[in-house]
This record gives sequence, structure tokens and C-alpha cells, in this order.
Amino acid sequence: MRRWRNWAGSVEARPAALHRPTSVTALQDIVRSASGNQRIRMAGSGHSFTPIVPSNDIMLLPHDFANKDGASTVGIDTQHMVARVPAGMVLHQLNEYLAASGVALANMGDITAQTVAGSISTSTHGTGLRFTGLAGQVQGFGLVTADGEHLDCSATENPEVFQLGRVGLGCLGILTYVDMAIVPAFQLRAVEQARRLSDVLDNFDTIVAEADHFEFYWIPHTKWALTKHNTRTQEPPAPRSASNKWWGKTVMENYAFGAVCMAGRVVPAAIPRLATALPSQGRQEFTEASHEVFATRRLVKFHEMEYSIPREHLVSALEQIVEMVEREKLRISFPVEVRVTGSDDVPLSTSYGRESAYIAVHMYKGMEYERYFRLVEAILAPMQGRPHWGKIHFQSAKTLQPCYDRFGDFLALRERLDPERRFVNEYVGRVLGL
Repeated sequence: MRRWRNWAGSVEARPAALHRPTSVTALQDIVRSASGNQRIRMAGSGHSFTPIVPSNDIMLLPHDFANKDGASTVGIDTQHMVARVPAGMVLHQLNEYLAASGVALANMGDITAQTVAGSISTSTHGTGLRFTGLAGQVQGFGLVTADGEHLDCSATENPEVFQLGRVGLGCLGILTYVDMAIVPAFQLRAVEQARRLSDVLDNFDTIVAEADHFEFYWIPHTKWALTKHNTRTQEPPAPRSASNKWWGKTVMENYAFGAVCMAGRVVPAAIPRLATALPSQGRQEFTEASHEVFATRRLVKFHEMEYSIPREHLVSALEQIVEMVEREKLRISFPVEVRVTGSDDVPLSTSYGRESAYIAVHMYKGMEYERYFRLVEAILAPMQGRPHWGKIHFQSAKTLQPCYDRFGDFLALRERLDPERRFVNEYVGRVLGL
């Protein structure tokens, strides 16, 4: 029996057919040969926590896929500062290609195990008030539609599909390549340290307005936040030593943290006491290539929910979450992550038309998460909250549609491109009202 599972092991599918297309032609043949009632979904790396991927009919795996021109590598145009990327390429591999050519993405998220297509289709972002998420950096893409046609989409070619489809939930068709805006390679000077949560919140607006890239992690059951303040620079690198990086990122942030989480799962009452160990790593400062600083290796598995809210609501929202965790006597071993981005013009982006703050909550795999997530959602959703499309939430089209001005335009385009709903699964149907 064929089986697909996501990274967290919480979502699985047993498709009747599992294909690994290697070219646009092969992909078109698969789409055209499917019967009208068969559902087709393209997987990425499985880093979505929602069931956005599964189909019990036909599933596609992207790892052998080349771009439209038959190339499996990145095409870099330094005159127009655009990189053409096979849609199934994993972000950490893309970073290596870009760095070798002296260019980089302007901003990115903190995990690079996702495919390019998967990350933009779910509105994956990074942090930095003067920067957008990944979808806002898209300059064009290729799309195989339900009738097997291949569309090249950009601001000048199929502009409506381009405008609406940069965050498409995989329901407009199958992405074949993505043209990403690039910038000259740059370094990030990183300062990582623990600060009082009250100090961070009291100065939050000033910090994010002045910083290039800032994020912090509140440690539940403590008054502390772990902060990451990254400044763009062309100064020479001053990297961490290999042993220091291994100790901090592999041992402390993964193995030691995983041990704390495992102990908390066995004895939940001990979590508040265990939490006091997390802010004790001191201050470190280093300067490294941007993609080395943006990304963090994650070995500890978890469930996650993340909401985007208007930036001005962040302090109130987090204060309410802090109060709720203590009032409800929850036991949370994972930090609460906070980031910001600028506004973009991508209609289903979580930062469409507004500067946004992001609050992400996690629960260690194997621990019950629904009550915690629902309580957090009850705080954030009324604040014009928009859930990350690839992370757990409990909303449907009825509550989501008012959050997006062009929701109806997206539905009309989806109906036109795929009237038989070949690329729709149960999750997509729920969030789009199909």
C-alpha cells in the first residue's frame, strides 16, 4: 500500500497512484489521463501541519522534477536580478546555488527544508518590517492547469493568474517553476540574547522599526524572551566556530531542548521548572551569510499553529496569551515565536495589504495540543487574524473570507481554471467553501 506522511507524522494519505514526474510533459500526461472525479495533489517536503496535501486518488512527488526548460538547476539572471527555480527544489539547495553565484533571497523563513512551491503556496514568510514573505518576492511562475495546458504567468503574461496565484494552496494547478527576485549576497550580524519580556514588549514598536530582522521567543511560565536581532551588513564574516555552532544549534537547540520536552511530556507538572533552563545560554554575536543566519535546523518534532495579525495588535495579543496560559494552568514546553513582515499585494497572503505580526504556538509531538491552540485562536482570530495556510487552525471559509478582500476573485479564478475541482481536497474545500 502506498503511503505518504508529513514531517510531523500527523497527516497521512494512501493514494491509489503516486507519481514522480520528471518533466512538464510527464506532468501534463498525468493530469490529462486522470478521470474527472480523481483528485490530484502535489506534495512538497511535508512541512505543512494541515492536511493541505493529501489525496487518496493521485499524489505527485516533486523531487525529480525539472523546470520548463528541462533543467534541474537554478537559472540566474543577474541583469534583471531574477532566479528561475524548479518548483520542487528544496530551499536549502536553492540557497547553495544562489550563494555560489554571489546572490541571495532578500528574506526567508527559519526552516529551509520546504520546497519552493510549497513555501510560497502556503504564504511562508520570514521577519523584517521592510521585507515581505516569500510569495511577495515571486516574479513569475509556470502552472499546469486541469486541462493539461502549461501557462507562463507574470505581471505581463497571464497577469490575473500571476496576481492571484502566488499563494494558491495548490488548487489552481501544479507549479513547474518559480521566478524569484534576488539581491546581491549579504551578511547578517546576529545578536542573540535573553531579555525580559516586559522590556521587549514595552519597546517593540521601536525595535521592529529600527531592526532589519527581529524575532523573539517568549518562554512560557517565565518572564523571559529569547531575542534574535539581525542586521544586514557588507562587513567581512565573523562566523561562529564549527564547534560553537554545533553546540548551540545541534546540541542545545535540538538534543537538549528535545530532552526537556520529553521530560515535560512524561511529567507535565515539571514543565514550569524545566522552562527556567531555556533562557540561560547567554549572549552570542556573529556575522555570517544571510541564509546561514535566517535558517534553523529543526530535529525536535512538534505541532504548530501560527496567526498573522495587524502589527499594532501584537503587544495586546501576547499579553493576553501570557495571561491565558497561567489562568488556564496550561503546561507549555515550547516557546511562543513572534515575527513581523511588511505588507504585500498577494491576495491570499497572510500579510496582504498590511504590516503584520506573527504569533506561532507549538506543542511537542505526542502531547495534546487542541485546547491550547483553540484558546490562542480565540484571542487572535477576532484581531483580524489570518491563519498560516500550512499550520493547524480551526477556521473555515465562512470566517476566513472576511479577512481577504479578493477572496471572491480567487474563487472565480479557481473555478475557471479547474471547474471539475481536480486539484481540490477536503482541506482546500473547507477553507475555500467548496
